[in-house]
Amino acid sequence: MPSAIYTCLPWADLDDADRQCWIAWQTADVDLRRAFLSPTFCDALAATGRDVRVIKVWLDGQAAAFLPLQRHTGWLGRIGVFEPVGGALADYFGTVACTEMEIDITAALRANSVVSAVWFTHLDASQTRFGLRGEAPRAGLRTRLPAPPEDFWTSLRQRDKKLVYDTERRQKRLVSEHGALTFEWQSATPEADLAQLIELKRQQYSRTEKHDAPLFDSAHCRVLEHLLARQDALCCGVLSVLRCEGRLVAAHFGLRCHDMLHIWFPVYDPAYAAYSPGRILMRHIFSAAVETGISVADRGEGDTSAKRDFANEEHLYYRGLWTAPGWRGSLAHLAVSLYWRLSR
Repeated sequence: MPSAIYTCLPWADLDDADRQCWIAWQTADVDLRRAFLSPTFCDALAATGRDVRVIKVWLDGQAAAFLPLQRHTGWLGRIGVFEPVGGALADYFGTVACTEMEIDITAALRANSVVSAVWFTHLDASQTRFGLRGEAPRAGLRTRLPAPPEDFWTSLRQRDKKLVYDTERRQKRLVSEHGALTFEWQSATPEADLAQLIELKRQQYSRTEKHDAPLFDSAHCRVLEHLLARQDALCCGVLSVLRCEGRLVAAHFGLRCHDMLHIWFPVYDPAYAAYSPGRILMRHIFSAAVETGISVADRGEGDTSAKRDFANEEHLYYRGLWTAPGWRGSLAHLAVSLYWRLSR
C-alpha cells in the first residue's frame, strides 16, 4: 500500500479535474451525498470572503480524498485554528474520498504550515471508515419517506395516531379561521420570501436569546442567497412556503442533495402559533419531497420533540479537536480551551 501524501490548498487552487473527482465520488457514495460536503457549498462560503482550504490526499500519484475546511474567525483563525466549511451553518463535516482509505489526520496537519488545529462538530459516524474520529456523540434524526406520499402519512397514523389527528385538526382550523391554504415547494417569489424567512428567524432567535445565531451574520444570509440561485444535484437551495390567503404562515429553507433534503431553517409567523404551522408545513414538505424523488429528510444534530414528531431513524454525530504535532498544535489547543471557557 503506497504512503499517502498530504497537501493543503486554497479553495481557488482546486482545479477542474479535482472538482470532477470530488463530484464523482460524492455522487457514487450514498454516505457522502450531503450538501454540506459539496464543492457548491464551499463555493458559497468562499464567495462571502471566508478563507476556505482543502486538505488534498494523494495515493500513488492520484487524488484520493478531499477534506474541506475554513479558517475560524478572529484570533483563533490567526493562529491557524480551522473549522468545518460553513461553521455554525454546517450540518455535516468530513472528507470525500474515492476508496475505503484511512486518513492520518496528524500527518495531514503536520504536512502543512497553515492549519494548526481543526475544531469541529457534526462529524457523522460514517466518517470513521476514513479514519476520522471524534468524541461526545450526539443524536441526529432523519425521516425515511416511502413512496407514494400517502404511505408516509398512513404509516405515521399507525405509529402516532394522536400526532396525525392533532395536525389534521389544526390545519382544518387554520383554514376555517384564516382562509384557503396554499403550499409552494419552491417559492414563486423567492427574494421576498427569503427576506421574510430571515427576519422571522431573527425574531425567533431574539425571543429564545440565541444572540449569536448564524442568520444574524449578513455573510451567512448571502450564503443562503447564493445557494438558492444554484441548481446543482449535490447542493440545491429549496425555499418552501405555506400561505393563507396570500399571507406567509410558515417557511423553510433547505438544501437538496440528490435524494436527501436537509431540513435547515424552518420558521413560522408567531401570529399563527396556535395552529402548529411548523408541523403543518413539514407535512406538506414531506409529501412534495417524495413527488420530486426525495427519500430522506435529514433534521441535522439535536434531539427535540419537534424533530421527533416525524423522525423514524437516528444516527450519531461527533465533535472534537484535532491538533498538529509540536508547538503549533499545543498553542492551538490552549487557545481553543481558553476560547471555550470564555464563551461559557
